[in-house]
Amino acid sequence: MTTLPSNYIADYLLQLGLPGNLSGLELVSQLQIRHLAEFSFSSINALYGDFLSLEETDVFTRVIANRQGGYCFEHNKIACMALAHLGFEVRPVLARVMLNGLETNPRTHRVTLLTLAGCEYLVDVGFGVKTPILPLKIDSNNSLEQGVNQYLVERKEQTVKVSIQAPEQLDLYEVDLSVVYEGDCDVAHFYSHQHPEAGFVNNLVVSRIESGQRHLIRNLHYLFWNEHTGEHTQCDITGTQQLQGLLQEHFRLQISPPVIEKAFAKVHERVNQQR
Repeated sequence: MTTLPSNYIADYLLQLGLPGNLSGLELVSQLQIRHLAEFSFSSINALYGDFLSLEETDVFTRVIANRQGGYCFEHNKIACMALAHLGFEVRPVLARVMLNGLETNPRTHRVTLLTLAGCEYLVDVGFGVKTPILPLKIDSNNSLEQGVNQYLVERKEQTVKVSIQAPEQLDLYEVDLSVVYEGDCDVAHFYSHQHPEAGFVNNLVVSRIESGQRHLIRNLHYLFWNEHTGEHTQCDITGTQQLQGLLQEHFRLQISPPVIEKAFAKVHERVNQQR
């Protein structure tokens, strides 16, 4: 049971701007779409190095009120709490990220399992630029289309593998449907943002998805593509002022200059060492 004051969730839902006449799966779908459009995925706080508390008020303050961005353990916790507040049956589950092709990666991705009208769905607002924009039905093996993106769901008892089939072929993650407690998420979160070899500790990854338009910062590169028109642009990031401008204009983030400066310097040094 959450101890979060109701005004935190009320403010979150207000910022999403959801129509008042929605219910059921349509409401969940619009919450997912609007969250991805309004609140950017970002690893910049993990890259900066501070400990990121997952206490309920801390997460809402950091991601929603202060617009600092966040990653799966923050975004999906917020969405899970909001859905529970709206009366949905939800719980967290953990997944192995498979973007590098390995099936032995640790379970370091938090997703929300929704049970609605006897069916199960995965709701994800925290997988970066490749996040599905709608709930994925996982009761059985099936292929799902979301705009130009086609997803393959493979269900084997208590595991679900999610892959993209189009416009590219790529395994995303394998979800374990076993019972997960917040303490399990805390452990995976600690590794993901504090271990010196963790991906988000060493890479700047920022993304936002809105109306088929996907914005991405990957270290010192900014990329944009429009799934509907095929428009595609990219540019190199050469300084902190440019990075701050991109974060504000395209990702709606409010990051303090010291954090931006340290993150840029850390990424710039690592990229130069790899050349």
